[in-house]
Amino acid sequence: MNKDEAIAKIRHSQVTVEAQVITPPGRSYAEYVRELYGNLLACVIEPVKVRVTSACALEGDFERYRNEKVWAIARDGGSWLLALENADDFALGFGDDPMDIMMHGFSSNDALGEWCT
Repeated sequence: MNKDEAIAKIRHSQVTVEAQVITPPGRSYAEYVRELYGNLLACVIEPVKVRVTSACALEGDFERYRNEKVWAIARDGGSWLLALENADDFALGFGDDPMDIMMHGFSSNDALGEWCT
């Protein structure tokens, strides 16, 4: 996967999924989502293959992410947006070492919702 493919994955989510984010008082949902997508796209990196080694919520999608090819496609400090290589599925990950990432636990086709978890 390359950076253009990562951006395409995020853009696909943007146009096909209603982002599950909580809109702050006084803001319109559409305006807020545009702003959040702008922030997410500014954090897109050249994808890095990662190894998911643990999860906060084991009842979630940990096994799937532990056993499939996973790429980190955005990063902000120790937070990573993870994406499965062969699916439109995203999760939030944490850590400094790409070979030792803890995921939040759950995943979905909502890139923004996962990033803002």
